[in-house]
Amino acid sequence: MDFNVRTDPPELGDFRKDVREWLKENMRGSEHLRWSAGWSTRDNEEEYQFRRELGRKLGRRGWLFPMFPVEYGGGGLTIDHQVVLDTELDRYGLGLSHVFYTVAHVVAPVILKWGTEEQKREFLPPLTRAEITVWELLTEPQGGSDVATCYTRAIKNGDYYVVTGQKVMVGYRSPDALFTLVCTNPSGPRHENLSWLHIPGNLPGITIQPMYLMMGLKNSVFFDNVRVPAKYLVGGENNGWRVANTHLELEQGGEGRVGTNALVDRVVEYCQQTRVGGKSLIQNTTTRDIIADMIIELHTVSLMERRNFWHRFVRQPHPYGGVQFRYYQRMVRLRNAERLQQIMGYNALVPNPSVHEDVDFEYAVRSGPGRLHGGGTLDTDRVVFARRVGLGRPTKEKAPETI
Repeated sequence: MDFNVRTDPPELGDFRKDVREWLKENMRGSEHLRWSAGWSTRDNEEEYQFRRELGRKLGRRGWLFPMFPVEYGGGGLTIDHQVVLDTELDRYGLGLSHVFYTVAHVVAPVILKWGTEEQKREFLPPLTRAEITVWELLTEPQGGSDVATCYTRAIKNGDYYVVTGQKVMVGYRSPDALFTLVCTNPSGPRHENLSWLHIPGNLPGITIQPMYLMMGLKNSVFFDNVRVPAKYLVGGENNGWRVANTHLELEQGGEGRVGTNALVDRVVEYCQQTRVGGKSLIQNTTTRDIIADMIIELHTVSLMERRNFWHRFVRQPHPYGGVQFRYYQRMVRLRNAERLQQIMGYNALVPNPSVHEDVDFEYAVRSGPGRLHGGGTLDTDRVVFARRVGLGRPTKEKAPETI
């Protein structure tokens, strides 16, 4: 399928026209704003509030989750409509999955697959309509990328679970809800002792403390005997590892994407305009070779993202596509951080707030090493990949189906 749609079929032409006109109207007033990245060290209140309101507007039309059922706040549309929305929004440097900071794009599919009908009707509309922000809480200080090492306990007490423990490396801005992996059977076998719990963010006993990191603000979350209604357990007691795997498959590359990467365009523009010794940087053969390598690898990243997007929505999970993409993307980021410094020298280390953060050279340099650990380390990627292709095992691990 050609995601760079040039000529839409008749049934989509009018839809694309409507989306383009709607975005033209609703993006008005954002011309001076510069988008922050997913892991951001920028914090602009006006930009954040604009994106929050844009999310609400998209949600009210069912366009934020266009393929979700209408009764759960989605649009009830097709994959072709999703592609139209993604590609039109990409013209403004945004994507449906990251209109504003929330992990609803990976939490909502988990609820749609594992939640009860009552949970779907309670939890999904606020997520799909961008009425709330959510965090997912997996990592703990003792376990790091090994999220199955879970010491945050949720012990059943009547109609409640009493939650005690700590999660780290999560969130940005205050959450309305926390989707949390907890241990509900401390004496049970590994992986079979976990559950997935929806925890309202305003319950007594929750403390959030900031963690200032290389890639910006993250947080620690402490639970001190937090009483959570038992009806908020998603997927059944001690079935949390299977629920979490649906989420992890999305977070670790299985979600896919049809947007573009504008970094290399800015690099080319910079090299055309910047002169050293009377010549523009683009006239240097070494510089052109470096840019060519960037283009080739970023194009490969884009093709992997589109492949995974397609596999996800036709319900044919690629056995190792997600983690393959994630590992390769991280290595490309790392190489690009080095390439930018080769081309620009120390200038690559100077922040430029006049551009979107994702195409800021300083951010790209910092995110090379800085984003190697988010959602698991490179070792995690390699282990999952090996299991999916059956290296050292008699059977191949299947990729979880996501919705």
